[in-house]
Amino acid sequence: MMIDLPDSRQAEDLLRSLCASSPELARLAAQETLPARALRRIGLSHWQTGQLAPAAQAFEGALALNSGDADLWRNLASVYDGLSDAAKAKACVTGSLILDEGNAQSWMLLGRLADKVEAEHAYRRAIALDAGLADAHFGLGLLCFTQKRIDEAVASFRAAVTLAPDHPLAHRCLGQVLYMAADYAASAAAFEAGASGPLDPDSRRKYARARAFASMIEGRVDEALACYPTLAGDGAEPIGDIMRDAFHLLSAYGHPAAAAAVGRLRLAQNPQDPVQRYLLDAVTGQPVAQAPADYVEAYFDGFAPGFDHQLVNVLDYRVPERLCATVARHRARFADVLDLGCGTGLAAEHLAAFGERLAGVDLSGRMLEEAGRRGRYDVLVKAEATRYLDDHPDRFDLVFAADVLIYIGDAARLMAAVARALRQGGLFALSLETSADADFTVLTSGRFAHAPAYIERLAADDFHVLDLVPTTLRLEANKPVGGALMVLQRR
Repeated sequence: MMIDLPDSRQAEDLLRSLCASSPELARLAAQETLPARALRRIGLSHWQTGQLAPAAQAFEGALALNSGDADLWRNLASVYDGLSDAAKAKACVTGSLILDEGNAQSWMLLGRLADKVEAEHAYRRAIALDAGLADAHFGLGLLCFTQKRIDEAVASFRAAVTLAPDHPLAHRCLGQVLYMAADYAASAAAFEAGASGPLDPDSRRKYARARAFASMIEGRVDEALACYPTLAGDGAEPIGDIMRDAFHLLSAYGHPAAAAAVGRLRLAQNPQDPVQRYLLDAVTGQPVAQAPADYVEAYFDGFAPGFDHQLVNVLDYRVPERLCATVARHRARFADVLDLGCGTGLAAEHLAAFGERLAGVDLSGRMLEEAGRRGRYDVLVKAEATRYLDDHPDRFDLVFAADVLIYIGDAARLMAAVARALRQGGLFALSLETSADADFTVLTSGRFAHAPAYIERLAADDFHVLDLVPTTLRLEANKPVGGALMVLQRR
């Protein structure tokens, strides 16, 4: 974008007009011998008193007389930024950098105005030129935070608060990202350091959670739950929600003892809860061969309404489309397709393009309700996967199992059932969370990780292995979860 500047005659006329309108402006102008410098001095005066539009007019006039002044371009950029004209502000700061690419303040301003890729480059240039610019570190931290680069955001916000200890927003942002990184004690300390006044409701809730979870990790679960309502104030969440989230977060971030202590309290409150019962077994390392059916049904019935948003938008889950793309490398059409453990039908659109008939099977009735709203399935059945396969021998040309084996440790019976349900030459497409430690391992999340070699061994009698593709399944604890996509062909 180009900035339209007046011509030199118009700029000189502007200076005369401004001087005639105000003795104070005339006095300021008289202190300079050059018209451009006089207009700049008038512009600075307006800017300091918050009169941004007159300041912009004066700076434009000064630039008309001296367009090679990088400081003037930077002044005008800052005024346009104050006027919320980001396009003009960016054009001006870009102009200043053409004239003086070594100015850290200009790079920092460009970071605020540019898109993500250009902004990161600009912030890093500003920091390279002047590592003491707290606002550049803060801006870079915000950028990393929005891109879920949590470790980098933590480092940037730490630098910002070190350089500017009285920057309450930087402290609060540091508290937020440390909470996301599960460094709960440090998160609480950051919120406390930034509390020059009352915390906003969201920050106060996050602070109260961080302080409670830190106490739980230290073994003081009862004290943490007792203190939480006072710390959170009027915005306190129900204590049951805090216990639920504490159990899952402490499990995910490597605090099994604390998670187990919370889990036992939850189970004591509701001894019939199949979800908490199974997950407590998982987090305490009890030997488990597969997730019980009552756990799977109850867990996913409760998860169904927000499942798609959580998986796709929060956890960046893309297994269905990636697994379908892997299948498509080997075959494009199938008469009968089974979406095993279909859930809400995230794979339905991709699978419908493959086959004439698409069936979906799941243990969760509420997940099936969500799948039905997609209108892609010819039939949806509430059933346990292996039992359904046993009841439909020689029926399908493609059995598709995205994130099914993560709830089945000992996969021998499932693999045999799939072989019986497939027609000769049919394909079995599946995803795995991978582990090199054993044939299968139950994780603290309650899911199972498998060694691909174990699945290949189980498949040897009935299948050819067509594809084994390493992949990222989703995010967990803000980190990618490694897995594999496999395509097997029925002999």
